[in-house]
This record gives sequence, C-alpha cells and structure tokens, in this order.
Amino acid sequence: MKQIVPSFCSSSSLLISLLPAIFLCISPTQSRLSVKIGSDVLSQICAQTEDTDSCLKALQSDPRTDSTDLYGLAQVSINLANATATETKTKIKSQLGQTTDPNLHDQYSQCLDSYDNAIGKINYANDRWSIKDFLALEAASSDCLIDIDTCKDVTTPASPFLPEQNNKSHLLCNIVSTIAKRLAAGNN
Repeated sequence: MKQIVPSFCSSSSLLISLLPAIFLCISPTQSRLSVKIGSDVLSQICAQTEDTDSCLKALQSDPRTDSTDLYGLAQVSINLANATATETKTKIKSQLGQTTDPNLHDQYSQCLDSYDNAIGKINYANDRWSIKDFLALEAASSDCLIDIDTCKDVTTPASPFLPEQNNKSHLLCNIVSTIAKRLAAGNN
C-alpha cells in the first residue's frame, strides 16, 4: 500500500508540472483561429481578389462577419459561394428549359454541368473546412474557380444574366480560396 501512494503522488506532480507546457502547445493555434476579424484583415483578404469592393460588400452582407474569426469567415464565404452557385444553377436550368436556340441550349447545358461540378467542389470545401483541412479547402475552392471559368468560356452576350452570375460566383470561390490560404499558412 505504501508503494501506491508515493507513485501516485509523483505521477500527479509530474502531470501538474506538464500541464502548462501542454497548454502552451495547444493555445497558440487555438488563439490564432479565434481572433475576431478586423476591417484591416477583411481589406487584406479582399485586396487579393479580383474585385475588392464587391468582396467587402459580399462578406459584410452576412451579419456573422462582424463577430467571427478567420475560421468562421471561411464558413461565411463557403455559405455565400454555395448560395450563389445554387442560384445560378437554378437560373441556368430555367433558361435551358425555355430556350429554342440550339447554341444557347448547348451553352446552358455546358454551364449546368460546370455549376453541378462547382457546387460539388463547394460542398467538398465545406467538408474540409469542418475538419480544418485547410490545404484541401484551398484546393477545392481553386477547382471551383476552374469550373466557373469553364462556364465563362462558353457564355456569350446572348445570355444576359449569366456573365454577371459567373462573375459573382467566381468572386465568392476566390474569397474562399484566399481565406483558405491564410488559414493554411496560419495567418489571421
């Protein structure tokens, strides 16, 4: 019985002495991800996109942006990208069913495929976000850009809504990619 008590006491002392070191190893990563986003960080992020003003407007349109950290901002941007891509896909489907022009029909069909792929990439990005796999999040959002560019390449002025929707969707996937790069680099 005497041997159990001293070994328990020494184990407890060792554990207590190691706790500060354990918290020091964990805390920096957690604190970097939980720092509230400031307007300077938003400006830095948006300056790396193709349209700074539209980026700021898009991110600030979501009320969560004011009180979130970089990790939360990634979720905001993923949600915005998903909503816009889904809206675009719905409009494409509607136009596809209404057009009698064979060229427009082909364009809408190709764009519908592109947006199906883009939405799949956004959903995958969201899955990667949830497990904090920031490199895969960045890769998925970059792939989303490629899918949207594919639709941009086949779009003509005969499709009045699609160029604007493509630009909006492209910007939002670009925002996700930019934030993912910052998260992967450990910057906030």
